[in-house]
Amino acid sequence: MPYATFDRDEFTARTGLGPDMQVLNIGPDHITPIQIARNVETTVITAISNPGYARGLLAASDDEISPVVSEYSHLPFKSASFDIIFSYHALNNIPPQDVPDVLVEAGRLLNDNCRIASLVWSLKPTNNAQSSHMMLLEILAQLGIIHLHSFGDISRWLEAAGFDEITMELVTNHIPVPEGWVHSHITRLDQIISKRAGDLDLPDISDALESYHKHAKEYGEEMLPSIQFMARHSAGLSGIDIVL
Repeated sequence: MPYATFDRDEFTARTGLGPDMQVLNIGPDHITPIQIARNVETTVITAISNPGYARGLLAASDDEISPVVSEYSHLPFKSASFDIIFSYHALNNIPPQDVPDVLVEAGRLLNDNCRIASLVWSLKPTNNAQSSHMMLLEILAQLGIIHLHSFGDISRWLEAAGFDEITMELVTNHIPVPEGWVHSHITRLDQIISKRAGDLDLPDISDALESYHKHAKEYGEEMLPSIQFMARHSAGLSGIDIVL
């Protein structure tokens, strides 16, 4: 979808890709590695956790992208294999107790003085339309489908994993979602609840779903701002700069 392509294109454009870089993308998203491949002359490796995602990626891409099915915290590559690692909202698919191990693994795979670029939701809506998106994400988090990490948590995890020169840039593109997006997500949530009907641990999201529907109907929906993290893996002194 155009809104998704724009957001991912902006993400990759902010990183300063070089044509000869060895690139690793983490996550099931197929749009990001395709756009990365347009900016490098080498093959883009994409680590994913599900064979179905690999089939989807292969169907949407060409020979410049190679999917590898693996747990994100145990990637099957030699140390110092990559010049840059991308994570487009992939950390939002990983439970907080597992993110530190993923970042340690990312540091192991990077060449000295090379970078990881990661985008996560800011969790701070700036208008009512973005609040609709926040309500949706909170429902998905209740269901355990996504995980909402704070920028403070991620910055601490990066430092603990040996990264330095950490920068955090607030990205506010004000992207309205396509018509029918709200309805499609409500339908999908209903399907998830129906499929898990016998799960005694499933939280009751009926009130939250109704509130989300009403709020989005009144104010529309717009993608939340995101925070892009850039961090280097090197032997230098650690530090954090915030760019707002």
